[in-house]
Amino acid sequence: MRDAGTIRERIYQALVSHYTAEQEIALVKIDALLRGDVVPGHVALTEDIDKLLGKVAHAAEKMAILKRHYGMN
Repeated sequence: MRDAGTIRERIYQALVSHYTAEQEIALVKIDALLRGDVVPGHVALTEDIDKLLGKVAHAAEKMAILKRHYGMN
């Protein structure tokens, strides 16, 4: 049986992990796009990077709100 804290603490940590992973996935994709590790002829490079940066920002904003209102200090 897993007992790593209260359900509130576990939900909080799960969300932090989720938002961190969302940011990292998007940043890895941006790195690949900027290095040229993409399908030849890919023409929507700036649009794709813009969308990925939006995902990073959205996840970071969610995490900041979570920590501000429900942080486990």
